Amino acid sequence: MFMPIFFAITASLVAGLSGDVPERYRRTLERVLNEGPPRYTVEFVTADAVPRHVRRFTEFSGDVSGRYLEALAVSAHERPDLQAAVNAVADVVIRHQQPDGHFGEPFAEGPITQKHMAMLWGNGRLLVGLVEAHRLTRRADLLEAARRLGGFFLAVAPRLNDEGVRREYSGTQVAVGYICWTQVIEGLVALHEVTRDARYLDLGRAIAAHTGRHPAQHSHGYLTSLRGMLQLHRATGDPTLLAQVEREWDELMASGNVFVHGAVPEAFKPIAERDEGCSEADWLRLNLALWRVTGKARYLEQAELTLFNEFAFNQFGSGDFGHRELTDEGVAAWAARAWWCCTFHGLRAFPDLFAAVFRGDAQGLHYELAISGRGQAGGLTVSAESRLGQDASVALRVEEAPGSPVGLSIRVPAWAERVDVTLNGKPLDGKPGDGTWQAVRAWARDDRLVVRYALRTRTVEDPQDRSRLAIFHGPWMLGVDAHASPAFFDEPFQLNRVELAEGSARGEVRLQAAARRPAAPGAFTAPAAHFDLRYLPGGYPVQPQVALLRPIADQTSLPDATAWVFWFKKAEGGK
Repeated sequence: MFMPIFFAITASLVAGLSGDVPERYRRTLERVLNEGPPRYTVEFVTADAVPRHVRRFTEFSGDVSGRYLEALAVSAHERPDLQAAVNAVADVVIRHQQPDGHFGEPFAEGPITQKHMAMLWGNGRLLVGLVEAHRLTRRADLLEAARRLGGFFLAVAPRLNDEGVRREYSGTQVAVGYICWTQVIEGLVALHEVTRDARYLDLGRAIAAHTGRHPAQHSHGYLTSLRGMLQLHRATGDPTLLAQVEREWDELMASGNVFVHGAVPEAFKPIAERDEGCSEADWLRLNLALWRVTGKARYLEQAELTLFNEFAFNQFGSGDFGHRELTDEGVAAWAARAWWCCTFHGLRAFPDLFAAVFRGDAQGLHYELAISGRGQAGGLTVSAESRLGQDASVALRVEEAPGSPVGLSIRVPAWAERVDVTLNGKPLDGKPGDGTWQAVRAWARDDRLVVRYALRTRTVEDPQDRSRLAIFHGPWMLGVDAHASPAFFDEPFQLNRVELAEGSARGEVRLQAAARRPAAPGAFTAPAAHFDLRYLPGGYPVQPQVALLRPIADQTSLPDATAWVFWFKKAEGGK
């Protein structure tokens, strides 16, 4: 039976901590605050709420404004200095609210058009941003603006909950489809949390009844709607909402729209032409939230797959998130930094991620994700600094201890055979649990534990073409990139065959540590998972070659326009 859990949140989740994920967070935060192009000035951000049509997508009224407010307001709980930036944007936004409560051009009467849908989308994002800004600042004027916007949604609901409108906008409209309405659930639940006005939950329920997945749908809007429905379940306790979200999750997994590296496409099949940073952040956050609510390991494992692979891969060296073009073999060189949405949504995912590194329950403190973070339970405060990508280890330090015995458990993920733990330089035996290493003792302040993960190497067959496979080492999916191994992309590279030594268990392989390193490894690389890959070139198999096989997450340290192959054909007979 699942033991109720609470996420072990402290006043400072990552302050002062190093490691790949905190550095990725800081990179994106720095980009939003101080870098460009384009630079996020107050005038630039708020152009969609005014509106002033001086940049693209201002017709999505309040979209960038809302995302900026949400991401920075949530981050400001860790970084109080960000409150000034939140206030500066909020001051401008609320001055331009329409008399009926919405933002942007007048919301015309008559049949619903794509222009209406675009405005609904932006106003939905802005509602979340206003509520988060109010939570941070406690400003009454922001709460009043959010209430008025909530009143607008209540007023237009009969027009949007119409079955004919749902059918009309459940086609190939993608960004201006019916998801522009269903994504409003998230903001309605947030508004209820700060007002306790039951009307917002009632409207959320009515919208949830119209929510579902269909071909060519915008995945970001759909996944945001599911996140809102899960929040609605937590607010109401209605088990049918949780059952609906879990059913939608099952069907999405079975649909072929969740790819081997934990990605979902921007638009579901049959489109599925590129990924989207917003969707990857949504998928990561949805799985973390489902795990939090249900305790089912499959959700944590899916979140972990996305985190170490697609989410990291999608992040540009600039700190932006965006789009990359999907190919049959991997990813093309084309890429686009989506400064208008993905950069903010990627930033917004980090606080949820850090809040899930540790959790606590009656048994003590549990270290769940092998990344840097901080947590507390039972008077025990522990920080984690991950070096997983450097030497497959994580250092834990006891920052506060109660003096009495407290349990500490470390999750042994499926991608590791075991964990080996030392305490202050000496081996520490733990009690094996259900996929965990556990110890109960009276910890001392400044105790230092080192956790070493014995990483598995395995392959996954392509379900559509069993002659192809993907290669994983630990949590990372491995690929070959055109930056480090340009010769691998000699035509016809689709006919390249890789030579892999079989491991001791089915699906496991043995890899040779790379004899060379990239000329410029960069800040966001995992050299512990760099290997030499022997292959037979499709155009000249008589001359075997060697390529650098490494995590696709290394992409953040590479030029934006870098092609990757991560589906490989195996040489006959292997080696």
